[in-house]
Amino acid sequence: MSLYRRICGVFAMLLVLVLLAACGGSNTPQAQTKPTPVPPTPTPGPGQQLLTSMAQKINTAKTLHGIFNVKITGTAFNGIVDSEIWNASPGKNRTVVLQSTISQFSTGSVTVTDGKVLWQYDPAKKVVYKGAETATGGTGTPVAGGRDKSGPYAGGGQQFILTIVQSVFTHSDATLVSSSAVKIGGHDVYDVHVVPGGQATTGSGAGGAVSFNYDGDVYIDKTTNLPLRVNLTIQGFGQVLLDLPMLVVDQSIPDSTFTFVVPDGVKVLPLSSARATPDTGSITLDQAQQQAGYHLLSIPSSQAAYVLGSVNALGAPGSQIFTLSYTKGSTSFTIAEGKSLANLPANSGGQQVSLRGTTGTVSTTSGSTTLAWTENGVGISITRSGLSSDQIVAIAKLLS
Repeated sequence: MSLYRRICGVFAMLLVLVLLAACGGSNTPQAQTKPTPVPPTPTPGPGQQLLTSMAQKINTAKTLHGIFNVKITGTAFNGIVDSEIWNASPGKNRTVVLQSTISQFSTGSVTVTDGKVLWQYDPAKKVVYKGAETATGGTGTPVAGGRDKSGPYAGGGQQFILTIVQSVFTHSDATLVSSSAVKIGGHDVYDVHVVPGGQATTGSGAGGAVSFNYDGDVYIDKTTNLPLRVNLTIQGFGQVLLDLPMLVVDQSIPDSTFTFVVPDGVKVLPLSSARATPDTGSITLDQAQQQAGYHLLSIPSSQAAYVLGSVNALGAPGSQIFTLSYTKGSTSFTIAEGKSLANLPANSGGQQVSLRGTTGTVSTTSGSTTLAWTENGVGISITRSGLSSDQIVAIAKLLS
């Protein structure tokens, strides 16, 4: 997102032009240019170094186990969602909603996959959805799972929020506020202030589109170099407070963690039927179209293999992001669209692809593949674990 500009130094390219000329058989001396001075790469400050080091530790971890307590105060969501999450590369994840006051996320819900089979348990309905899951092959472990959890209780807003938080870790301008006399839960922490990387905390995105802006603090445990708290004010969304009372990486997790035992009296249904009933709080595509005030791309009804499960609007009017959750057999993916997603800086290491008369970027982080591009002033992204770049580009080309 435009609030997520890559943290990087300033690199200059040295261009040497050699002009060779000859006329009438005589030798003309080669024209030479003076080398362009290369400006020195700025040395990151202590706050930037702390944030970068912490993000690197999380993103390269082979396993992760933590408790993620999210409190949201805003227009789209208001309440708390506390989850316990286990992750192991490649493609193994277990997420349990410990408690929730937000209707979209049911207390006791479980999403678990061993990389081959995906289970989504909804205790309120006494049903568990089961289907094949493609192993992601990812090597790193993102914050809070980093998977596209598109089940009836584990997608949309929560994943959007956690994606924001992870991006803040890797794409912010950071300043050390305090390295002493700050404690959280008895732990000594660094207080690192964060704002969008490479831009002011207010303003517009490229082309006049409204851009995401945030201002907040990341509190980093001095002993573990892991985050303990993230407190953000996000323009157009609200206040997001993430507490991590427990977070460990690179410790062994038993394989049994990534299995699911069906409780007595619980019905097992195919994963494809998980979206038969829209999520609580979801809207229709027509309603989303009216709220947006511009055309939302979707998969045409002639492509009967793709089933639109739910549509959600996230954020305040005028800067909303609309998410469309689709399934095709046992595969599910999410399309996000919004003017605030337009003209975002390309992800470092991403692959440039041509599609729909423009250029998009395909990037993979911890096994989750995202294709992002801007079309008619609207930013669009498709995210799904387990899809190849060719498959996700093919989906983009279907949109109309």
